[in-house]
Amino acid sequence: MALHLGLILPNYGDGLEAERLASCAAAAEEAGFHSAWVTDHLVVPEEHASVYGSIAEALVSLGFLAGRTRRLQLGVSALIVPARNPLVALKQLTTLDFLSGGRIVTAVAAGWMEGEFETLRAPFERRGRLLDEWLDLAASAFEQMPGRVRYQGKLLAVDGWLAPGLVRPGGPELWVAGISRATLRRAKKTGVWHPVALSPEELRRMAADFDGRIVLRISTYFAEEPRTGEDERGRHAVEGPPEWIAERLTEYVEAGCDGFVINLDHDRDGLEERVQRFGAEVAPLLN
Repeated sequence: MALHLGLILPNYGDGLEAERLASCAAAAEEAGFHSAWVTDHLVVPEEHASVYGSIAEALVSLGFLAGRTRRLQLGVSALIVPARNPLVALKQLTTLDFLSGGRIVTAVAAGWMEGEFETLRAPFERRGRLLDEWLDLAASAFEQMPGRVRYQGKLLAVDGWLAPGLVRPGGPELWVAGISRATLRRAKKTGVWHPVALSPEELRRMAADFDGRIVLRISTYFAEEPRTGEDERGRHAVEGPPEWIAERLTEYVEAGCDGFVINLDHDRDGLEERVQRFGAEVAPLLN
C-alpha cells in the first residue's frame, strides 16, 4: 500500500492569503499528495500570537478549499474538539463530508493551550474526557445517520435529527493527534494515530502497543547540507537535500509509519514550488 502523503497548508501566519491558500492546495493535488491540512486555533492569548495570532478558522477553511479542489482529501491537524461546542463540530464535519463529496479526513485532539480555553470559556480540565466521549458519539452518529440520532453519555447527549446522509461509508475518517499515552488509547478507537514531530526512535517505542495506521506530522525543509532541524516550536524536524529527506522519512517507515503530513515551511514564500519539488524528487524515493 502506498504511503499516505499530506501537506500542511498556510492557513496561519504572516503569509496567510486566500488565493495563496487555494493555490497551495491545488499544487498539492497536482503534485500527487493525497491530502491537505489546515491548523486549528481560534482566539489565542498574547504569548502565542506571534505564531497563531493570524489564522483562518479551520473548518470554514475546509469548506473554502473543497470548492477549489477536486480529489484532494481535506483535514484539520488537529481539530480541538473540546474548545468548541462538540455537537456543532460534529454537524460541521458531516456537512463538510456531504459538500466535499466525502473528502474529509481529519485529526482530533484534546488541546494544550490553556489560555485559549479560558478565553473561549471551554472546560480545559475536562477536555480529555470530552474528547473520549465525543469519539464514541461520532461513531454512534455515523452509524445512525441519516435520521434520528440518539446518544447518552456522561458529558454529551443528543436526541435529534442529523441529515443529510454521509457520502463516505462510515463517515469522515477520524485520526487522533498527539504523543501521550491517552492519545494512543483514543487512537485505538479510530484506528489511526497522528503523532507530531517524534524522532524515529520515539515513534518506534510508542508504536509498539499500537496496531493501527500511523501518519506522522513533521516539518521538512530543503537545504544543501543535511541535518536534523527544528520547526517553529522547536520540535524535531528533517532538513537537507531530497535524497537525505527521503532516507530520514524511510527510517520512520521502518519504525512503523504508514504516511506523513508534511510541513514544507508553510509560512515562507515559494511553497507551491517546494510542493512540486517534494512530489517530483522525494515522493518517488519513498514509494
